[in-house]
Amino acid sequence: MTTLENVATDATQAEQQIVAGIEWAEAEHLAGLLVVPISRLAELLQIPPATMARRKTQGRFTVEESEKIVRFARLWFIACQAVGGAAGARSWLKRAQYGLNGRVPLEVARLEVGARSVEALLQRIHYGVLA
Repeated sequence: MTTLENVATDATQAEQQIVAGIEWAEAEHLAGLLVVPISRLAELLQIPPATMARRKTQGRFTVEESEKIVRFARLWFIACQAVGGAAGARSWLKRAQYGLNGRVPLEVARLEVGARSVEALLQRIHYGVLA
């Protein structure tokens, strides 16, 4: 199990990793899972390019930045379960969804309130609840 998977599925480990700061390699791994350039991941995380460059040099993210990374990792793993694997999750997270009023899940998840909406929709899909 990767660090990202641990923090996405275990709240205690997530809290510990967030406080310690998510490592740069984990952000690169998340970008790889989503098949987006690290610059696009930075946009989604709302981290300016200069700050991302500093984090790469430092090797770790701040608590606030780490929380954002964990937010997207959590959605990634929930999407994998709900829509049947990595390819389906990638496609679903990047396409406009009727259940989000035609918005793209990765865009909606920029804020925690949006991430909760995406997660709720994924849970409904996973458990077959249409309404």
